[in-house]
Amino acid sequence: MDTSLKRIMAYIIDVLILTIVFSVFINFKIFNPYIDKYNDTYTEYTNLIEDANAGEIETDTDEYANKIIDLNYRLNRYKVVSSSISTAGFLIYFGILQFFLKGQTIGKKIMKIKVIANKENKKLNIGNYIIRSLILNNIIINLVFIIGAYIFDKSTYYYVSLAATYIQIVIMAAIILMVMLRKDNRGLHDMLAGTKVIDLAIDDADENKEEIVVVEKKQIKKTDNSVKKGQRKHLNRK
Repeated sequence: MDTSLKRIMAYIIDVLILTIVFSVFINFKIFNPYIDKYNDTYTEYTNLIEDANAGEIETDTDEYANKIIDLNYRLNRYKVVSSSISTAGFLIYFGILQFFLKGQTIGKKIMKIKVIANKENKKLNIGNYIIRSLILNNIIINLVFIIGAYIFDKSTYYYVSLAATYIQIVIMAAIILMVMLRKDNRGLHDMLAGTKVIDLAIDDADENKEEIVVVEKKQIKKTDNSVKKGQRKHLNRK
């Protein structure tokens, strides 16, 4: 499998693992006291969208626009706790934990790939992994959503969150395209963090090839020496 595909598969595995873990905290009131308000507001939001799509309400009125802005604002306010948990979790998992696991996550271990420094003889520090995570996992954008819900009014927050969403899409698209199309498979997060991802299976195969070559050279040399000894003995007998 191509290294770029391995990277995508590893990321999907990691996200699935984190999603399962986060659901334990996010969906229980003891950890997330706003879960009920969020669910009620989300239901109200989806009902409004469904009514608009069915043509039951006018969508070109100020009343509809104000409702959308209000519901968007309330949804994000009630989602602050769950967003904070997931943001912290992604940062810890992809930033801190990956550093202590020497460039691997569970997904990367399964797919046999590893994060290393882009430059030879350079050792990565925890800052490199945190920078990677800030870009790859949209931590900065998520912080805009979280902090913005408390510092902006409803209308401003709506347009700020809309812009942040578009930026988030552009960043992820750039990362995927770079990983898929670049020869070294380095994404935007790799460029900024000074990292790259290697395929351990390929490296192991290369090492095995080198060992085979060394063994073959030794065998050839041994054979040549044996032939030379035989020739000397034959000459001595003469």
